[in-house]
Amino acid sequence: MKKLVLAFSVLCSFLLQAQAAENGKDVEPTLQVTKAFEKDFPKVKPFWRKEFDGDDADKLSYEADFTVSNTNMTAVYNALGVFKVLEVQIKESEIPKKISTYMARNYPKNTIKKAARLMTNSNKITYEIGITINEKWVDAIFNKEGDFLEMVEKD
Repeated sequence: MKKLVLAFSVLCSFLLQAQAAENGKDVEPTLQVTKAFEKDFPKVKPFWRKEFDGDDADKLSYEADFTVSNTNMTAVYNALGVFKVLEVQIKESEIPKKISTYMARNYPKNTIKKAARLMTNSNKITYEIGITINEKWVDAIFNKEGDFLEMVEKD
């Protein structure tokens, strides 16, 4: 019985180490995703991640993190290689004035941690302004005109 418990413990330990290694490793996307990214961003070397979205976290997407002209970006594709969204990190000075004013008025004690402009495959543009509230990361979402849309709590 002791040998069985020991063997089970070793197996669990091995599986946890393998999972931890996988989480820090660059993911290999599907061939369709790779081709789509190379077409959209030639000669760019991304770091790939897998994400599961949707109501039941049942929709697989691939996220490519990369840098172009010293700007951090993330391109998101579904598993079939269809482009979904491009997130471009922006400096605080590049945040539209209407958004900056809203954040200063409504969240004066919350420092902006990250700002990004997002463009979907239908050319819809939004802005995400990342702050922490009560030690939780949240994104304030705005439309391209700078109107507040919603707050989204992140993991």
